[in-house]
Amino acid sequence: MTRKVHTFCRICEPGCGLLAEVDGDEVVRLRPDTDHPVHKGFSCHKGVHYLQVHHDPDRLDRPLKRMNPRSEERGVFEPVEWDVAAREIAARLQEVRREHGRNALAVYQGNPSAFNGAYYANAATIARGFDTRMRFSAGTQDTSAKYAASEAIYGASMAHPIPDLLHTDYFLCLGSNPQVSHMTLIHISDPMAKIRAVKSRGGTVLFVNPRRIESSSPETGDVLLIKPDTDFYFLAGILHEIVFRIGYDRTEVERHARRVDELLDFVRQYPVDRIAAVTGIEADTIRQVADEFCTAPSASVYMATGVNQGRQGTLAYWMLTMVSLFSGNLGRRGGNIYSRGVADVVQGSKRKREDPFYEGPFGEMRTVGGDLPAALLPDFIENPADPVRALIVVSGNPLLSVGGDDRLRRAFEQLDLIVTVDLYRTVTGEMADYVLPATDWLEREDVNFLNTMGVAMEPYVQYTPAVVPAKGERRDDWWILSRIQQAMGVPTLLDDPDPNPFAAVDAMMRESGLSIDLLATMPCQTAVLPEAEPSHVFSIAVQHDDGLIDCCPALFQRSYGTAERIFEELAAEPADQLKLITRRTHYMVNSWLHNLPVLKQGVHQSNPLWMHPDDARCRDLVEGDDVTVRNRHGEVDAMLIYDDTLRLGVVAMTHGWGQRTARGLDVARRNPGVNVNRLAPTGTDGYDPLSNQSQLTGINVEVVRLRHP
Repeated sequence: MTRKVHTFCRICEPGCGLLAEVDGDEVVRLRPDTDHPVHKGFSCHKGVHYLQVHHDPDRLDRPLKRMNPRSEERGVFEPVEWDVAAREIAARLQEVRREHGRNALAVYQGNPSAFNGAYYANAATIARGFDTRMRFSAGTQDTSAKYAASEAIYGASMAHPIPDLLHTDYFLCLGSNPQVSHMTLIHISDPMAKIRAVKSRGGTVLFVNPRRIESSSPETGDVLLIKPDTDFYFLAGILHEIVFRIGYDRTEVERHARRVDELLDFVRQYPVDRIAAVTGIEADTIRQVADEFCTAPSASVYMATGVNQGRQGTLAYWMLTMVSLFSGNLGRRGGNIYSRGVADVVQGSKRKREDPFYEGPFGEMRTVGGDLPAALLPDFIENPADPVRALIVVSGNPLLSVGGDDRLRRAFEQLDLIVTVDLYRTVTGEMADYVLPATDWLEREDVNFLNTMGVAMEPYVQYTPAVVPAKGERRDDWWILSRIQQAMGVPTLLDDPDPNPFAAVDAMMRESGLSIDLLATMPCQTAVLPEAEPSHVFSIAVQHDDGLIDCCPALFQRSYGTAERIFEELAAEPADQLKLITRRTHYMVNSWLHNLPVLKQGVHQSNPLWMHPDDARCRDLVEGDDVTVRNRHGEVDAMLIYDDTLRLGVVAMTHGWGQRTARGLDVARRNPGVNVNRLAPTGTDGYDPLSNQSQLTGINVEVVRLRHP
């Protein structure tokens, strides 16, 4: 007899409501949940096609142990019992630490863990159990610029006022393609419907992007084509117009913020006439954007990974916040608001020290959310004074997501131990000594509590039971890591005969009068929460002791010289310089879904180079040519595809490809593509020291016809 289970997707921030149809212990169908009180039947194709992941014959079912040396590219793996694997891993970790010290162990956490409620609720405790400063994550490849900026501006890294798309009259969207990616660090149902509604009620939407993205249409808004990696200067120019020409209410600003004059001194050097050529946007156009933003009844602004991943994502987020504040739209209905959600999380992310930097092995360093820059992972492994000798990877694939995979692969070969926790034996897992099978999100109970806190446009909290039992010997991430720590003699949740990984979630939800048991009795196991109160930006999000926003954090001063150096470098570049950006598509999510046959269609069976036809003709290239994309960091070969939506001088490739050595993923290995991150800078030149954010876009390249041997 078929039964139905209300659940939700855990691929990206919206967490769309899904309905699973189950026959016995098998999920036979996933479809959008039309009864869901918030999503109301909306889901993208990736969520419903996740069933191909769940049924994938390449999925891991048992712990595996590598039986041959890591120097051999193709791993030979044999099943091993959980208790044996835990004991052996624990023994090897303890041996490594006895010989090399506590920081000889590194832990890398991938993006899927952010959408795993039980793991995330216990992540801090698990991290402490491994007792190492060598912590890395995919956050330094996508969002750490925002966390670092908010920590300095608001005093809390989790303070992220979101655009009030339900009420705004003007939406300025930078470096995001909501139709494809559904937006990051914002939890919203059917974002394109919300954006179309802005236009239909007489408002304005403007996308700022180096490409005319799919999100732009007559029903939404236009695209302002910007040169890659110049968004900081564009936003500084907008702010310059507001504070020096249009005017602002200084009394109102100073009611909520301090260090106004220091900010004005900094912004003074970026008038629109100076920054126009560097951004590729005419000065009068920038002035018009500033005027329209300030004269709209309400206006909101948002930026995403297309800006974060540039060299100055932290400073760009600073300028974005100041544009919202000085235009009078921060903490205003229809502007940028803080959504409390199920509980206040900003207190737990409050800044601990004004200057987070310390002297490290590679100069001044910091952590962001506890994480070091992943761009330095090979440097830490190769550091002769204090080397990393063991690595645990949790739901991540650093060989594909971190810049410079050749260098990282060579560093991994030096490690004494690699352990991966994942659904598959990935490219990174192929180098591992132990590959441990995790449950997928249809096999575990969960709560979407993370997405409800601080960034929810339509706040709600949802519980889901495990839709079906886990197959084989798959275990939840928190259980796997706790079992290893237990074998190391570290206290864990597993010491309790009836462990509750959701205890911390239940405690948090009590602030809203909720519990998991209560949610389980509600329709769709979902509680809709009160609408966000705009003034909470100032009364809750700001965590500085004086209750004021810092308009000009002293921390940012260390990058003033860098901002000017980059500006002069951009101004001096030749007119024909090509800039490489990352292009998201409907056929990928980082490196997660590459084994799904349904997503291997047409040109998306590989990772082509997208180029404007005029740029191709200037280089005597035509569509279908095999080309080499190269720079001083590396090179990749790809097929050239025309794309007249790109700004002239901009080429694009997609992140997460390069699956040639993924022996455990049949579909992905047959459609490997190339890893564009080989072209990204690495080491101390590969990240923004303010935020540890890797530079993965706006990268200088040249493109030539491939010379076949």
